[in-house]
Amino acid sequence: MPDIENRFAKKYGDRIAVVALDANGDAMDGVQKFVANLHPTFLLGLEDPATKTYAGLNQNFKGSNPFPVDVVVDRDGKIVYIAREYDPDGIRAAIDALLASPNP
Repeated sequence: MPDIENRFAKKYGDRIAVVALDANGDAMDGVQKFVANLHPTFLLGLEDPATKTYAGLNQNFKGSNPFPVDVVVDRDGKIVYIAREYDPDGIRAAIDALLASPNP
């Protein structure tokens, strides 16, 4: 998360929205501890367990630890990048491509 803070939230500023979600959806105390320790400038929240969004994004990945899933979404809400393992170069490339495209 500190790398996401420096590499994306601070670098791109208000040109993008960085959001981190706890897929467990019931651990607000964990999110609060995270904020207290790392002081992120990006948004943090809990996934609503009823939505099953994380399960849907992760359904094609196998293994004992499915976290994290990194997703880049365009201005229209379309997923343009998704990866199970943190790949900052892939994320940056997706963001740069989106920012280079004309606004809809």
